[in-house]
Amino acid sequence: MTKKKNNISIPEILKILWEKDFFASARELSEIKNRISSIGYHFPSSSISVTLMRLVRPGGFLIRLKSSGKWKYIQRHPISTPSGQRTKLFTRYDFHQRIKEVSFKQFEDGYFKEAIQNALVEVVDQVKIKAKHPKDINGRELDGDSLMNQVFGCDSQKPIIKLNSLKTSLDKAEQRGLMNLYKGVVGVRDKKAHLNFIQNDPLKTIEYLSLASLLLRLLDENCTKHKRK
Repeated sequence: MTKKKNNISIPEILKILWEKDFFASARELSEIKNRISSIGYHFPSSSISVTLMRLVRPGGFLIRLKSSGKWKYIQRHPISTPSGQRTKLFTRYDFHQRIKEVSFKQFEDGYFKEAIQNALVEVVDQVKIKAKHPKDINGRELDGDSLMNQVFGCDSQKPIIKLNSLKTSLDKAEQRGLMNLYKGVVGVRDKKAHLNFIQNDPLKTIEYLSLASLLLRLLDENCTKHKRK
């Protein structure tokens, strides 16, 4: 049974709890059932569990993660940033076209982790493409720090991609600094790809996407103009 007094359903109760920030912290099924009971509604755990699984599907406001061997539920995004507002937040920025293509839908649907991952992967992929897929001495395509060192390193080699004219010590310092940003993207990409983590902050997600967008613009603006000859 999914209706009780005042003809309210489990999805309606869970939405009320979400709006009151109950799901700002990850909650086990038992915690959720107890909270529902505390406000005067009593449902079987099985009925609550079925509803929770529906709410973690695309378009729902919850996500599910496993912690200490137990499934927990946490908000996909805060109530303060519903779907329409997230769209407005994204479109305030003129992101690089590739970021729009690979991350917008995930961002709008509340899949913030996936939006970030897609953007960071795109940065690394575009470095490979614009550098014509550099390889190591064994013929294997470079990735990670080795890729960025080969493409942007300017101390003991001519970089494949120059991000400025490299005529002064300040130019070289800037090249090194930007190279480290690209290397940082690799590290963040790898961590977010391999760890089960929660990302439910739309503003922080926008900042990740902004960094990825900047790095893609720098590639577009400089890889042809300053490419190694």
